[in-house]
Amino acid sequence: MIQVSHLLKRFGSNVVLQNINMHVRQGEIFGIVGHSGAGKSTLLRCLNGLEAYDEGSVKVMGVEVASLDPRDLRQLQSKMGMIFQNFNLMARKNVFDNVAFPLQLWHRSDREKRVMELLDLVGLADKARQRVQSLSGGQKQRVGIARALALNPSILLCDEATSALDPKTTSSILDLLEDINRRLNLTIIMVTHQMEVVKRLCHSLLLLDGGKTVALGKTEDLFLSPTKDMQAIVENEYTLIPGGTNIRLMFPREISQQSVITQMARSLGIDFSIVGGKLERYLDDVFGFLIVNVQDQDIEAVLRYLKEHRLYWEILEYPVKQATDASNE
Repeated sequence: MIQVSHLLKRFGSNVVLQNINMHVRQGEIFGIVGHSGAGKSTLLRCLNGLEAYDEGSVKVMGVEVASLDPRDLRQLQSKMGMIFQNFNLMARKNVFDNVAFPLQLWHRSDREKRVMELLDLVGLADKARQRVQSLSGGQKQRVGIARALALNPSILLCDEATSALDPKTTSSILDLLEDINRRLNLTIIMVTHQMEVVKRLCHSLLLLDGGKTVALGKTEDLFLSPTKDMQAIVENEYTLIPGGTNIRLMFPREISQQSVITQMARSLGIDFSIVGGKLERYLDDVFGFLIVNVQDQDIEAVLRYLKEHRLYWEILEYPVKQATDASNE
């Protein structure tokens, strides 16, 4: 659906994107993540042709964006809806007219039916004639989503779409986007600095820092076995016990519902101290990790058990240093 290869973007002499590579499949929810100034929004604008790029390739639905003349670029952009952090609604118009605006620009004749279908989809059919100033932040973003879907796009671009919302409203908007993705098989690109958004919604992610790629892959894999750069973003906090051996047990999709620690304790006849961890929702499953402290006399039996049962684990040193991944030994 989207293929980016060796992308370079400059503003004057300042390089803001360098050697960016990413592949987004049809129907995927893909996160572009990083702190402010990392280049996230610039990359998004390169995808829909609002920003030209200096080197490399950006192909959307098989078409090289830089090769398009203004007319063809406009056609491509009509297939890429966009929602914004600050909603970008027309304050003097009502909800219906805001959603209808793209249809008017493209002279669509079925405006009434299409707008009401979209308002029903986002749960605002009863607000059609209401002024947008009277809506809550979450309702305004729902109007923005309906407007972005007006031309029946294949791709939805979300630029910090939940950053201005409170946690409860953010959750409802993410539920809506997930539902739209499933119903319409819509490809969604989420630009965000909120890691909870990524874990909750994105199948894959690209982590940017200073315009460079520092992590790329499936969300689950990157959070369960984070690189050093990912750890700096995620900031998992836990306290390690001095003495014994601290072992981090990962719980990916295939074992997230199993009673791993209980089964191991019963099988070996050993008691463990749980010293930290974090279990969270990742898409439709609960993933995460727990850290147990194992006494010296028990460590050989525990490591043997972990290897025999092909569980995901690593030994953590005290104080915290570079973790040693022994899971493949």
